[in-house]
Amino acid sequence: MIEDKFVDLYARGSGLRDKLIAERDVVLTYALRSLIDTEVMRDVAFKGGTCLRKMVFGTSGRFSEDLDFTLDSDRLKDDVLLGIVETFNGEQYGIRFTFDEYYMTDEDTSFGGDVLYRHAWNDAGRFRLQVSLRERPTLPVASRLLLYQAYFEYLEFEPFAVRTLEAIEMMAEKVRAAFQRVKARDIYDLYLFTRMPFDGELLRRLAVLKLWQVREPFHPETFFQRLNRGDYDWEDLRRLVRVSEHVDPAEILEAVGRRFQVLHHLTALEREVIADARSGWNEPLAARLRSEIQARAAARM
Repeated sequence: MIEDKFVDLYARGSGLRDKLIAERDVVLTYALRSLIDTEVMRDVAFKGGTCLRKMVFGTSGRFSEDLDFTLDSDRLKDDVLLGIVETFNGEQYGIRFTFDEYYMTDEDTSFGGDVLYRHAWNDAGRFRLQVSLRERPTLPVASRLLLYQAYFEYLEFEPFAVRTLEAIEMMAEKVRAAFQRVKARDIYDLYLFTRMPFDGELLRRLAVLKLWQVREPFHPETFFQRLNRGDYDWEDLRRLVRVSEHVDPAEILEAVGRRFQVLHHLTALEREVIADARSGWNEPLAARLRSEIQARAAARM
């Protein structure tokens, strides 16, 4: 683990209020490296808020406090999960990880828990780890280099590549998250996506499929009603961004509401998939939508 003084420099350079948020970001890089060293990373795809910062937004992204993955393997899931548990019950690069208490949800839809860690100058760290087991990536997973951060030159290893979901698929998962819960960090991630070009038709199809996979029908009107209510904890977000970053809720909500209007424009197939979401019995119907998504994405590559 890199020295305290270098993390302190990183925290100050990142304009953070809390140095331990910067420290956790560094530890998450070590955690990813450890999953690669133990070859577990070949069986999962990185996603979520930490992935967006490390792989898509870079220094403009908010900090995150967890690791999220989707299972992406033909191996038995129990073997993959055992590899994760073994990776985080031991010492890696001077960090002692402990992952003794973890959960498996009903119907084996997800696995996770709190990974504890300690090192020379912090003996009480933790981060949340979760692996989605219900679904597999819709678009091809690819290995991408971590975006440069100021502390990289002090690491014991060279910058490395991580298997990740496509950015558009992670965006669709953020739409799903914003539809299912009320968290400012989800809306902020979508706000950052408004600054980037993306295929709105592809995004909408993916969002419909993602919610079908968790047996929930996607109703765009509900998405925008929740957005317009604006019941978000903006202070929780402010601790994860630079002090100099002006978090303007009105600006964020307006930009997301305007840029994601494409979610309203459902096709006939999408409406059929939405109607089937509660039962989830019509897999051939979802497969048609999945094929549309994959063909459209392939045509754009």
